[in-house]
Order: sequence, then C-alpha cells, then structure tokens
Amino acid sequence: MPTIRVAIVNDFQIIVEGVRALLRPYGPEIQTVETEVLDTPKRRVDITLFDTFGAKDPDVLDRVRELSADPTNGAIVIFSFSDQPELIDAFTRAGARGYVSKAAPGAAIAAAIRAAASGEYVRIRRRASGLDPESALRWPGRRRGLTGRESELLALLPSGLSNRELAEKLYVSENTIKTQLRHLYTKLGVKNRVQAATAARELLDVGDI
Repeated sequence: MPTIRVAIVNDFQIIVEGVRALLRPYGPEIQTVETEVLDTPKRRVDITLFDTFGAKDPDVLDRVRELSADPTNGAIVIFSFSDQPELIDAFTRAGARGYVSKAAPGAAIAAAIRAAASGEYVRIRRRASGLDPESALRWPGRRRGLTGRESELLALLPSGLSNRELAEKLYVSENTIKTQLRHLYTKLGVKNRVQAATAARELLDVGDI
C-alpha cells in the first residue's frame, strides 16, 4: 500500500502537534512529513491538511489559493470547526479538494485523506453527520479537561492578543472569551494568562493529548 505524505498547515504549533498525534495511529499508510506554522510545506506531499483555525479571517481564502496553486502541496483538504455550506463552497472555489470537520473521529479524517489522495472530493460536516466535537477528537489538553474550543483559545494566548482580539479571531463575544478564560484558569490551576500561556507550551512539550 503506497504511503500518503501529509503536510499539516496551521498558525499555531500546539494545534499542529495535536493533529499530528491524531493521525499517528494511521501510519505507515498516512505519514505526517511536514508541519508548517505560518508557512507552506517545503517538500512535495500528497495532501496538505489546512487547519484554518479562524476560518473567517480575510486572508484564509487567499492562503487556500496560494497552497492550491503549487502542485507540490498535493490536494488541499480544509480542516475546521466552521462548517457552513457557503464557506465550504468558497474553499472549494479557491482550490480545496475537500473539507473535514474538526468534530470528525480519526478514522473519518484518515478516510478523507485517503479519498482526497486518490482524486476524490470529500466533504465531512459535523452537522450533517451528527458528530460530537467533544468526544470525537483528541487535542492538546483534553486529559486536563479542556474542550476543543478551550484548547484553541489556550493556543492563542502565547500570541499576546487582547480579549477583544481573541474574540475577533474566534468570532465570539468578549464576554464569552472572559468566561472561557476563567474556565481555562480553573482547569489548569493557574491565576492569569501569562501562567496559562506557559501551560500551553508545557502541554505541547509533554504531548498531553
């Protein structure tokens, strides 16, 4: 069985490492050979799994077009919590070969990678499939009791964004950010965002998924 070479593209290393860990059980058929933060893959791959993170950011479609324009990136598969049909259609028009919800279990993500690598278009939406985002995925901090969304918020803290900027990035209100931060601090046993940012790096270092 041929190996499918996968690149994971995301703006935050802690998320990249979580996705890499999620795919590890599906080797050697699926191998993560590139993990890019704020960049594009350096080597030829069969699939680029693009974790959009803030899926409504203005530059996301431009990044999809950029990745799709280079054949060494292989087929572009979007990996996101934002699964509105119109957004997925926009990704497709920009050159993506498929979309996979972050709520999908590892087996479904691996199946989508196989299908896209064989030339098929894939679309796995959480709402259409009834997937549960809190039980289907493994992510950094899950064993500490963090939800997937709390893990994403935690990954943003080392960037130094304000509450307003965090709210804009995640498309929630500032009050929601404040509430989620309080939950984070309690679960991690820290008192402020500086300590939480340190905890984010530690979760990545020890592979706490």
